[in-house]
Amino acid sequence: MNKKFRLSQAAMIVILGIILVLISVYIPMLAILALAVPVPFAIIGTLCERKYAFLSLISIFLVIMFCVDPIYSINICIMNVVPGLIIGNIAKHNINNENSNKFEPIYGGMIAFTVCTIIFFLLSKSIFNIDLIGEFSKVITNGFNEQMRMMEKMNVDLYKNIKIEDILTLVKSMTPTMLFLQGLIASFITYYLEVFILRITRIINLPKPTFRDFYLPGNAVATSLVLYLIVLLLGFMKIGLYIESIMLNLQMVFNFMFIIQGVAVSIYYARKWLKQGTGKNVLVSGILLGLFGTMGISFIGMLDSIIDFRKVRSYKST
Repeated sequence: MNKKFRLSQAAMIVILGIILVLISVYIPMLAILALAVPVPFAIIGTLCERKYAFLSLISIFLVIMFCVDPIYSINICIMNVVPGLIIGNIAKHNINNENSNKFEPIYGGMIAFTVCTIIFFLLSKSIFNIDLIGEFSKVITNGFNEQMRMMEKMNVDLYKNIKIEDILTLVKSMTPTMLFLQGLIASFITYYLEVFILRITRIINLPKPTFRDFYLPGNAVATSLVLYLIVLLLGFMKIGLYIESIMLNLQMVFNFMFIIQGVAVSIYYARKWLKQGTGKNVLVSGILLGLFGTMGISFIGMLDSIIDFRKVRSYKST
């Protein structure tokens, strides 16, 4: 494609992104379209040069600032446009690299969405004097108090021994994990929609990762152990960090990722054994997984990240 075509294509895609933003803002019934806002910019990141990606960021910032609100414009650019461009850029680098991990755009997007969300929270607090976490806590408090009033009218003592302070403490301690899951879901939706659109338009054939081939990048077990040791060391140093909260979030995040990989391994072997006509293996494995539950699935995922049962890695973990 020549540069002129790239510029015209980027302009059309930016217009589509702006339309998605405006629809999600002014038509509440279609607010779910906000999930697709990063997709046009992921496409720009894949098809166009970096200077056009930068121009697209500036363009949508100015348009949304005048059409909606400056703060909302910053929100869209930081939490949607930038992660979308990062996902597209990673996908572009993986097109001609057969040894690349098909899930790299999703991993990179997950990190980008999480980091960008934290950056926006910090900017809101320091520049705009808006405490988003405090506002979220107020919503939870109001909802809990409303539930309490309803239970009292119905003479139900379900929430009698529950304190709102305990709920807020639990929610705040789990905030990093919730940000991680939000980033993972947003990244997954963005990349798969990008792959779908580019394939049906026959512009480019991006690799579409299948769930049964899912595997964590690098050596996830070694990474988790190193992080645990670092957190323990910081705990011994007594520098004022919330060590228990950090450990809890690390455990939840890695358990969740190992469970996903364990499920992917289970699906892979179930399909393989069914094709081979060895349904007995599927039955026995299903009974064993039922006995051990999520702990067993997580353990399988952890072993697969070390041994690579399915031989899906095209490179050696480092």
